[in-house]
Amino acid sequence: MQNVPWQRPVTTSVTAVSSAFEALDLLDHHWPNIKGPRFVKARYACLAALDGRESAEVARETFKEAVAEAQLN
Repeated sequence: MQNVPWQRPVTTSVTAVSSAFEALDLLDHHWPNIKGPRFVKARYACLAALDGRESAEVARETFKEAVAEAQLN
């Protein structure tokens, strides 16, 4: 598993996230109780990016959708 940096960070109300690894850490350890379908999709995409099965850009976009779903923007 390797870190997958993003070209542009995603800014949340909590922090700026600049990689799939950082996003997964936020999703797993610091996410509010709002864990809807976009959360699940983002978590899967970040794990897949870390394993080389998904692109960094797809992980970033799905994470941005989860941030919006949880109203963390």
